[in-house]
Amino acid sequence: MQEEGLDIQTAKNADHYGALIHHLAVVRNKRCLMAYMYNRAEIIRNLLWKIGHVLPQEIKVKLCNTEEEHFKNHSKALKNYMLKVEVDLTVDMVPPKDPYIKVRVIDDIGEGILLSDDKSANFALHSMHLLKRTDAEQFIAQGKMEELTG
Repeated sequence: MQEEGLDIQTAKNADHYGALIHHLAVVRNKRCLMAYMYNRAEIIRNLLWKIGHVLPQEIKVKLCNTEEEHFKNHSKALKNYMLKVEVDLTVDMVPPKDPYIKVRVIDDIGEGILLSDDKSANFALHSMHLLKRTDAEQFIAQGKMEELTG
């Protein structure tokens, strides 16, 4: 090193600062990745409240295996809790004015669907029904029914 005209102390300082900059960059990248992972997990947890316990295929395709597993575990934990306290937390947060709503079937759901009052219904394409809000919520969230207002 001395033949090249470099000072040993200057070279040590340059190596030290280079290693420090590399370490700080690694720590920053780790923080960014952890924030991204936390954000994804939060979005997946919020999906349960928006669309229910069943993931639609177009969303499922965009998730990796661990994210699907996280959704299933979160859903299972919430179901167990709701069974324990005997309250369905996934229905509307604001109390409805009427327990029944008028809906139209957008996607053919089929026949023999069991409702909460132990009756079965035929949900053919474009048919209209007056259902309990709790029965229709899951189909509305999945995009298979739409609520008719007015």
